[in-house]
Amino acid sequence: MDKKRNGAIDFWRFVFAILLVIFHAYLLDEENAGQYPFILGRASMAVEFFLVTSGYLMAASVHKLSGKPFEWKEGWTFIKHKIGGFYPAFAISWAVSFILINIVKFDDLKTLAGNFFSSVFELTLIRNAGFNGYRVLNQTWYLSAMVIVMFALYPLYRINRKRFEYYIAPAAAILILGYVFFKTGSLNNPNLYMTYSFKSTYRAAGEICLGVICYVLCRKIRHRSFTKAQSHLLSLVELLGYGLVIYYMQCYDMYPKYFDFIALLLLSVSVTVSFSAKSSINPLFSSKVFTWLGKFSLYPYLMFMVFTKILPVMYPDMDMLTMEIVYIGLTLISALAVMLIEKPIVTGCKALMKLIVKPKAKEAAEGSAS
Repeated sequence: MDKKRNGAIDFWRFVFAILLVIFHAYLLDEENAGQYPFILGRASMAVEFFLVTSGYLMAASVHKLSGKPFEWKEGWTFIKHKIGGFYPAFAISWAVSFILINIVKFDDLKTLAGNFFSSVFELTLIRNAGFNGYRVLNQTWYLSAMVIVMFALYPLYRINRKRFEYYIAPAAAILILGYVFFKTGSLNNPNLYMTYSFKSTYRAAGEICLGVICYVLCRKIRHRSFTKAQSHLLSLVELLGYGLVIYYMQCYDMYPKYFDFIALLLLSVSVTVSFSAKSSINPLFSSKVFTWLGKFSLYPYLMFMVFTKILPVMYPDMDMLTMEIVYIGLTLISALAVMLIEKPIVTGCKALMKLIVKPKAKEAAEGSAS
């Protein structure tokens, strides 16, 4: 059920990535953000979608190995595969962003060297464990938190699949998100340090477990037959959930902060329905266009932050609306550029590695020949 990409999920992945870009336009002028169009909102709720779907996909990976004996190296294999899906784009985006930021905001060589070396925690994806160094792509806390949490949870899940799905994941989701609610009252402010780790790490742990619950519920839905009327009702639930969350993202300041958690529950319901492919609107997302949009969504997410940092410095007198349009345009253009150059760069790096590091079979053959 999980081999083929889900067009609906890909579409919503793209939508939430673009909303994340638009809402972060407030960083162009934080002091006066409320006065300008298109930049009100709670961008963080878009990340909730990514974390829940990540939990779902982790569960799908575990189920593919159901019945096979567990080996400890599986955790490394799983994380390696997970990181491999985004790291080339991440590394390219990081390098481009680091160069642009430090050209525009250059102080001196000592500061530049310090920025580079303290970025090691971001580049190795361990910053959310508490390593608070120089941040180029501030928004990629999500990737760091996801990798750390999955690395910790995967063996536990794999060894105790049913226990994890029916007890550990629900209990962990409730207790962790309840702790975040009690301590802070909302899901916002990912860089707040709470006992032992950043708030975003707790947030990722609770929501990835929530994604596992979505997977279990989705399997039950997919094994049921629905009438046409019931499929229409599922479509209504799916669209209403996403629609209300997007509305809340735009108008969050009109509601109490605990609505973050209600929005998270609505998202989880919609994600479950989308993955089930049982709603009447699901066939509308069968086009390969949605697959492309889903893949493309990673690149604007990685590239937007650099322009929030350099545009206000380069054009301090630019009209804010014009700057917003330039910011969004540059983000999309650079995202497409990174997407296009990623494969050639990866291919080139692999070819270079083959020249530097000999394959084991080749080494053995040369050794026996000598």
